[in-house]
Amino acid sequence: MEYAVDEEYLTDIKCSEDEDDDEDMQETDDLPEGDDSPPPWNAEDSDPLQVTADADPFPWLFEENDILINEDELDQVVATPAESGGAVVKRGRGRPSLKVFFKSASGQRWSADRTAAAEEPPLLVHEACGKGPAVTVSNAVESWILLFDDEMMRFLVRHVNEQFRKRTAQSLHQRQIDVVEMRSFLGLTYLCGVFRNGQFNGPLDELWTVELGNAIFRATMTFQRFEYISESLSEINSWAEGKKLWHRLIINSRTYYGCSSWITVDDVPCSVADATLALCCDAKTLYMANASATTQPQSIHKEVEKLICDYKTTGRNVTLGSRYLSLSQCQELMESQLSSIGLMETTAADWPKLWPCGSTVYNRSSKLVPHEKKALLCCGLISEVDAVKLFRHTEQTCHQFYEHSQRYSTKFATPASLEKESHTFLNLLHLVLNTAAFNAWILLRLSLKGDARMEQRDFQRQLGLFLSQQRLQRRLQRRSTTTTLGMRLQICEILGQSTQRLISEVCGEAKRSQDVGVISLEKAALPQGVSLCSRYGDKHRRCKPCSKDKRETKARSRCQQCQAHRCGNHLISRCYECMGLQPAQLPEGNLPDATDI
Repeated sequence: MEYAVDEEYLTDIKCSEDEDDDEDMQETDDLPEGDDSPPPWNAEDSDPLQVTADADPFPWLFEENDILINEDELDQVVATPAESGGAVVKRGRGRPSLKVFFKSASGQRWSADRTAAAEEPPLLVHEACGKGPAVTVSNAVESWILLFDDEMMRFLVRHVNEQFRKRTAQSLHQRQIDVVEMRSFLGLTYLCGVFRNGQFNGPLDELWTVELGNAIFRATMTFQRFEYISESLSEINSWAEGKKLWHRLIINSRTYYGCSSWITVDDVPCSVADATLALCCDAKTLYMANASATTQPQSIHKEVEKLICDYKTTGRNVTLGSRYLSLSQCQELMESQLSSIGLMETTAADWPKLWPCGSTVYNRSSKLVPHEKKALLCCGLISEVDAVKLFRHTEQTCHQFYEHSQRYSTKFATPASLEKESHTFLNLLHLVLNTAAFNAWILLRLSLKGDARMEQRDFQRQLGLFLSQQRLQRRLQRRSTTTTLGMRLQICEILGQSTQRLISEVCGEAKRSQDVGVISLEKAALPQGVSLCSRYGDKHRRCKPCSKDKRETKARSRCQQCQAHRCGNHLISRCYECMGLQPAQLPEGNLPDATDI
């Protein structure tokens, strides 16, 4: 027989008290008997990357919950279309329409009533992250070199050496530069931004002094050399050459970073050749994802399309600055599946005339929300997002990026001789270096192996030390006359190496240098029974010590005791008086022939 059991009847049978009993029964009866203790923990089974990511989260500027409206407001917003989209009231002849429209100067019609909206897509959440090798960078120079790559470094070396060739080399600090020295020059430039970021700074050469300076500046290069390289960079003075570095930086910045769901497009003041600097930055991290620097006016639509080209059809939101905000621009972004928001001025062409600015007005998928005697233009923004909260969190993103990137600016490394004039290439290089350092700081904090709590100053200080490290190691290994013992000891301390080894090596060298030319007492006098031969042989023969060094040196001079031919470098001359000989004991042929002179 088959029995049909009602589901409601089954649910009524089970009460809350029975649920607890059933859970106890399941724990005791249903589970098989055995050792339920967890297996011993093994460090090899853990995921160190996941542990690092969970233990040290990135401090976002805001979270998605900070810009969403609460449930009560959301229910009210959702209910609004249903109320306004009910039965249409039929009007007879001569009866005025119940809908209120406001027309703008551009011909757009804004309605006070919201029409029935289409089904909204879900809120897409994109987390900001590094891409490719940026996911696992572990220090400052690894993240920085992704953005300021070797090609850009060789570009600088080539142009600086071209300027060097135009000058006549007169001193040591005017020699050619290589990649290692250029990298150390950039490292000192970053360190100048760290140590000279005050409002009233002293002279630049003060950093090289013993009393008020820092040892790493003196150990890396002289101030004359640093100033000479800066002057050579300022003499390039070409916007086209500087744009090559800028474009390369933009390509690398777009390659190794993925933006969050909230980006901002706006322009910031730029002092480089009176150019217009338009930025596309991530609102949650301030990372500069794209940029455009131009000296000629461009179309607003083309400029915005160029800045957001990587994010089409991704469902992200774009906060537009006042220069780029218009209803037509927002509709173009809507066609690319991008929502947008921006603050519209009362003088804008799309501003509805005679609008009392007391309630929201609509134009298809766009709406104007009153805000501080102006209005927020929202296009394609889903109802879950609070427009006012979103705009407050994202409106200053590009300006915050520019302010933070200039906080420890490399422009503080400009010598006093170059501050009075404007140098296009050098100023653009400073902009590239500041942007690369700030973006690299964000990449390192987002990395699985990085420190999310690292301060910007600490990052730039470590970056300057890392970039100077290779040249310091070279100066430590090369025993030149310009590198004193005190300087080598300072280099060891900067590199974190032991100074005991260096001191022991120097002591050994000093001991060996004191023994040079010292003859033992056993060989000081001429052995008994040995007669001296002529100083010069009959033929030129090879010097044996020179042949060991692969040098074909031939000489007629020879040892008067063993008669082995030696050149002037391997032959010691002593007078007969020091040898204790009488003039009559000198051998014949001790003077060279005329052909030997």
